[in-house]
Amino acid sequence: MATPVEAFILGARDIVIPILLWLLTLAIVWGMLQHANTPKSPGARSVIAICAAFIVLFLATTMLTDFLGKLIISAVVIGVGLLITIMFLELSGVKVGEGKNLFQAHPKFFGGIILILVIAVFMGAGGMNIIGIPQIQISDTVIAFIVFLGVMLGAIYMMMAETKEKK
Repeated sequence: MATPVEAFILGARDIVIPILLWLLTLAIVWGMLQHANTPKSPGARSVIAICAAFIVLFLATTMLTDFLGKLIISAVVIGVGLLITIMFLELSGVKVGEGKNLFQAHPKFFGGIILILVIAVFMGAGGMNIIGIPQIQISDTVIAFIVFLGVMLGAIYMMMAETKEKK
């Protein structure tokens, strides 16, 4: 039996996600029409954007809203994790070379990590089903092992870099 709070959250989710999808479509279509300055009348641009947004609202399926919900939740969790990691690295004063921080010294490496995270979030949220590829099933244990291995490899790399600098 669902508590009143759970019922409210589930009801809000079913209402809020389609509204956000409607607003996103409205903003994107209106922005593209505004940028292209087509048609010349601002009122006509607004009507076209509102109609396109309502079409998306009426055609939104539960699969799409579930995908967007999972995608947003995963992105927020990973974003918070990245912010905490950055805070700890900045607090610890990790510097590389002439006062550069770790992210300025290795932008391609961290860009690659963020790209891998974006792909993982897309796959984890069910994006493979949307593009027609069967979803890959990976257990939580495998994910935990991969994260642990990544942290260990990063720590070993940092220790090796420190010993090279001392020589």
